[in-house]
Amino acid sequence: CGRLGVRHYYKNAAPLFRKTVIAPFEAAYSAGRTPNPCVACNRHMKFSYLLDLAREMGAEALFTGHYARLEGEGPSRALLRGADPDKDQSYFLYCIPRENLGAIKFPLGGMKKTEVRARAAELGLRAAREKESRDICFAGEGDYGEWLAASGGGGKPGDIVDRGGRVLGRHRGVAFYTVGQRRGLNVAGGERLYVTGIDPVRNEVRVGTADEASVRSFRVSGYNDISGDGLAGAAVQIRYRQKPVSCSVKREGELLEVSLDSAVFGAAPGQSAVFYRGDRVLGGGIIEI
Repeated sequence: CGRLGVRHYYKNAAPLFRKTVIAPFEAAYSAGRTPNPCVACNRHMKFSYLLDLAREMGAEALFTGHYARLEGEGPSRALLRGADPDKDQSYFLYCIPRENLGAIKFPLGGMKKTEVRARAAELGLRAAREKESRDICFAGEGDYGEWLAASGGGGKPGDIVDRGGRVLGRHRGVAFYTVGQRRGLNVAGGERLYVTGIDPVRNEVRVGTADEASVRSFRVSGYNDISGDGLAGAAVQIRYRQKPVSCSVKREGELLEVSLDSAVFGAAPGQSAVFYRGDRVLGGGIIEI
């Protein structure tokens, strides 16, 4: 802040962060789901709590370093993928309330990461030399399962079973696994096996073939309509960096029923499903199987 000539303010948001990000993360894994804490942080912390603070201070807008773009003004303002396809973060931003888009700026969205680093070096900023991290910020480096286990949320060892209920091995605790996972299963068998489901009540991890870990349809809860433009002609993305798949969507009460033009691998309950039309983010919600 001193180098840039801007004031620095300190606010203790740790209790809110634990309530809205960490606690739901722990509860989801204990329930056999795969949460996305970055989405929860964006929804509750950056673009709610932090935006409210900016408004209280009389700031004209909240600027963040996300690699995404915003175009247009007023009701037509749209969230788009970032110009750098390798760093695009729009997948994590679908949860922003549409009415808040006008108060947000993403100055890096039209730049490549290499350009940003070069500019940071010109300004003598430490960020130009820092290593990128893809770990969950509050869990530190390494396996989040170990962090959950250390905090008492890893679960107890149990059986790994196939579709017919035959025991193939033992798991470390349901929090160490997610649908589509292969690493760390340590089960005998000639074919490649993947996690196809998690039953926290029976404390079982189910495994099967790649086909059995793939789906052609799923439901979405808690849909946030960030575009107001409907879902006709949409494609859905179920993981960061995964290629979107064309789909058709219909609403069933509070849920969306998503039918895919081709099967997707590893759709896990609790993950985010984000809908795009070209580069534009239409909205998103949470996968329910």
